[in-house]
Amino acid sequence: MLQKILFILIAAFAVFVQSVAGFGGTLISMPLGIMLVGIGTAKPVLTILAWLTGLLMALSGLKHIDWKEFGKMTGIMMIGVLLGILVFGSVKMNYLLVLYGAIIVIIGCWKLFVKNQKDPKPLWQWVSLSLAGLMQGMFVSGGSFLVIYATSRIKDKQVFRATVNAVWAVLNTVLIISYALDGLLGKDVLSLSAICVIPTLLAIWGANAAAKHINQSLFLKITYLVLIASGAVLLITNL
Repeated sequence: MLQKILFILIAAFAVFVQSVAGFGGTLISMPLGIMLVGIGTAKPVLTILAWLTGLLMALSGLKHIDWKEFGKMTGIMMIGVLLGILVFGSVKMNYLLVLYGAIIVIIGCWKLFVKNQKDPKPLWQWVSLSLAGLMQGMFVSGGSFLVIYATSRIKDKQVFRATVNAVWAVLNTVLIISYALDGLLGKDVLSLSAICVIPTLLAIWGANAAAKHINQSLFLKITYLVLIASGAVLLITNL
């Protein structure tokens, strides 16, 4: 019971981070969720919550969506998502979790310590977009890679948030359908998802209310530290 309560709190915090920063939610919640309830429960539940968050945020900012960039991001990432689903089902879980933990630590350190991050060249933008789809398909954690592409192409904050959340809504719909076809949406997953809905909605409301008053720089630094810590724990426990 305590593990589920902690999972719900972590999931709500992740939604808050996602709503404020536009990325990073599942990167924080997935490693901790795996340790608390196992990947078989954490992955589908967090996908459902990420889908709900993305859908609500996209609908609230519908008029700000850049449909051209939305089409590019969704099309390229969809290929990566399908490949990620295939890889997830065919590679030993311990290997995947070690790789996942290492990637999270690297992302957290890069975001925290590398200053003056410039827009990457077009080739690397497309590579990052492809990796975003792959990571989304495997661990619902393509946010940081998508941000590399999206921040290079979309400079307006409102357009960025609306467009990126619309992408998550579509891609996570595909993931949820794949879970249903694989029989992963059992009673435990659906009941825990239902319990998490109200905390998720409260987190979205709280994030929207607090966004103007949060020190964005400090908030992101704390987020990156949490990423590094959670990734390191996942990496160490699966070596």
